[in-house]
Amino acid sequence: MRLKSIYISEYKNLKDFALDFSQEYFLEVFVGKNGSGKSNFIEALLEILRHIYQYDWGDNKHELLFSYELIYEINTQEVKIEFDFTTEQLKINGTDRATVGTTLKPDNILTYYAGHNTAVNNLLVSFEEKFAKRILRADHDESRPFIGITRSYNDLLLAVFSLLPDTSSAKQYVIDKLGIQEITSDFKVNLKRPLYAKKTTRSNYNVQVGDDSTKYWKLAGTALNALQALEDCFSDPAPDGRIRTEGYLNDLDTYQLYFSLDKIRAKFPEYSAHDHFRVFDNLKSLGMLDSITLTLKVAGDQEITSNMFSDGQFQAIYLFAISEIFKDSNSITIMDEPDSFLHPEWQAECSEQMQALSHEATASNHVLMTTHSAVTLIGSPHSKVKYFDSKNGNVNVYPLPKRIGVERLCSNVIRYAEEEQLLSILNAIEIENKPVFFTEGNTDPIIIKEAWHKLYDGIEMPFIPFYAFSCTYIKQLITDLRIQEEMQGKPIFSLFDFDKAYLSWDGLKGNVVHGDIDTGIIKKWENGNSYAVMLPIPNIPEIRAQVISDEETKAHYGGESLCEIEHLLFSESTKQYFKESPCKGGGKIIEFISDSKKVEFAKIVVPHLPKENFEIFRPMLDWIANTCAA
Repeated sequence: MRLKSIYISEYKNLKDFALDFSQEYFLEVFVGKNGSGKSNFIEALLEILRHIYQYDWGDNKHELLFSYELIYEINTQEVKIEFDFTTEQLKINGTDRATVGTTLKPDNILTYYAGHNTAVNNLLVSFEEKFAKRILRADHDESRPFIGITRSYNDLLLAVFSLLPDTSSAKQYVIDKLGIQEITSDFKVNLKRPLYAKKTTRSNYNVQVGDDSTKYWKLAGTALNALQALEDCFSDPAPDGRIRTEGYLNDLDTYQLYFSLDKIRAKFPEYSAHDHFRVFDNLKSLGMLDSITLTLKVAGDQEITSNMFSDGQFQAIYLFAISEIFKDSNSITIMDEPDSFLHPEWQAECSEQMQALSHEATASNHVLMTTHSAVTLIGSPHSKVKYFDSKNGNVNVYPLPKRIGVERLCSNVIRYAEEEQLLSILNAIEIENKPVFFTEGNTDPIIIKEAWHKLYDGIEMPFIPFYAFSCTYIKQLITDLRIQEEMQGKPIFSLFDFDKAYLSWDGLKGNVVHGDIDTGIIKKWENGNSYAVMLPIPNIPEIRAQVISDEETKAHYGGESLCEIEHLLFSESTKQYFKESPCKGGGKIIEFISDSKKVEFAKIVVPHLPKENFEIFRPMLDWIANTCAA
């Protein structure tokens, strides 16, 4: 499924609006400032798609108040649909038509918006209401085409990924992203009286316990077949004899069912994520799925349910989940600012998901995405982006080099953030009158302070650890002449992880003045009293193997290495915060389990580690302390 072009006669500030979609990627990125027309374009596209789907539903064809032309390709067949608002004439592939009929259409229109776009929400609600009126039979098996991914889908999405084999990389991604350590083997599903059974004749659909013909409110068709198949997958009673309430609950007119993840996987080994999704979403479209409850374990063996995750945590997996589940269906996914409210590190990962999605040559899910985030946009796979611009009340959209798009979108914001950060640094220097020690991780200063206090108990730390966003910004800071001047001769230090940050460290002009790979290689900037410290590599075989290619010569992998500050504290007592991940060549690498767990690790775990765990920091801190005192 691929959109090719669109024309909109007039919708809000879109007038004689035309757009050709990219034929290079399966993901289209749209940028532009607020009010530039991006959201109006998304709304108009949804209106058009809704019009096509609802055209044969009676008077719905008269609801659209503008003309359009939409061209798309599906299963190698090109479809051109035109509608003239003034004459209410529909054309398909140049022929006047009274109905859409069997014309090929996308299987699904998936929408996700993180912001507060009430127009999009109203469109989806309107479609849902009209679709619900079509669900009049117990054997209704028409899957709804429009699916608005909202918080109500969190449990369903998590259940879908939980049902995948443990070897599934998609499942592992979701588990890692949410910091899940274990998924308990059973999950609970609550069913309620469906829409068709709420009619004036609702008593005809009452459940009579013991009469299988009334089971599930006389459900029929594919939905009943799916539920009956799942009955073979009910979970076993608790071994400790605990009694649980299950089956049909007459007083509540609900079903409470417990299923085994293992039994479902065994019974349906060929099921994809999309197959599992269809089973539960068909029940949801019938108004029958009340809730799904999974019990999960996170750090510290704490048991939680999926509704305890934050919106931000789920938001970070929506793009991945939607693209993974619907990657083999002919779908259109519309995501309006999915990276809104995400931490910048997660925005960067959102960008990585975009890259993976864009290069799936066989993908049939065309994804359209708007964003305001420079972090997301910078890492996108496109050399050019579609830029929306509004002038004199008219919306224009045109391709721009990505670099220029980023500058136009938020250069002032970035400049403001950098100036604010610089002012904060200068104030700290003036107040404390100490050298500064910049780090690229927000929890690095916590770990460095803890290491200092463990190793030098009672001695005041002679420098200020300062979080500075990223390795590239650190390099900019330590060569900033304003900071050099403010320091009045005091040294400036910076710490780089031994990973891709090595490239920034290596690119600093200057000479190595101290240390080695075991104690921390220290380079002095050639134009000032600034020092770049490369993280020392601990005497831990698994970690050294990720950095050092030859122990005798101390040759290393440079920017392909992997050693973050947390790796220095890898041990039997902390290994639950790390995971083994596959790497090129079939080997394994040790990674920190999740960025979301770094604060917990730094604030809760690190303070309780014994002094000897911090000895790896001593050579580096000794040298910095001596340099501060010189």
